Amino acid sequence: MRSTVIIFLSTLVFISIFSGCSIFDNDIQIEKRMALYFETESLGDTLSSGEDYVVITDFKFSVDRFIVSGEEIELESSPDVSTFLFTYDLNAANERLVIDVGLGVADNFTFNSYSMFLEPVKDNAPIIDDDFFGEEKNYSLIIKGSFKNKNFDLKFSPTLQKSFTFTPVSLSDEDETLLLKKSIDLKDIFVNPDGTILNPTDSTSSSIIKERMITFLDMQAFAINNL
Repeated sequence: MRSTVIIFLSTLVFISIFSGCSIFDNDIQIEKRMALYFETESLGDTLSSGEDYVVITDFKFSVDRFIVSGEEIELESSPDVSTFLFTYDLNAANERLVIDVGLGVADNFTFNSYSMFLEPVKDNAPIIDDDFFGEEKNYSLIIKGSFKNKNFDLKFSPTLQKSFTFTPVSLSDEDETLLLKKSIDLKDIFVNPDGTILNPTDSTSSSIIKERMITFLDMQAFAINNL
């Protein structure tokens, strides 16, 4: 039987199940976990072609919910937590941890897909990053940098879904974590197929940037012990 689980992410982690059968043991001593990381490649690099060059210093987006699933289980983030920020800037040397949460289950499960739902942050979102809030509307994608030494600050409000499938990952050991690593190489966004540089300050580039972001965003999945 396929089970749907809602993950409540807060100071304490609670899990509620909506299914005819239970996959929980209230006396769980060692539970399975999930960790979600984000990394941006080529950030801070000078991407150039001819006289054109661009440097990206900040790349971040907001997700209002996500679903991780397998053959017999589906995990969905709680509606009580409305915003997950994926941010990367010049202060980041390695991938950044976005979520590390206990799943509340000790049973063995196999996962093979992840879906995220990109959406502008809500007015009451409990975040301290003012870049996502605007006077007339809020945003879900922020990109900062410079094009030919002229600074730019791009803010977009796309609402969309991105789904990933990956080689099945089984959590079989007692103390095991499902590790999901989300990444993107900014070269794929700002370097055109012919090698020229996409001008982010040109208004006609907006749709291209949003399309390439969702196309080239990648994910890898692993099972590891003792994260």
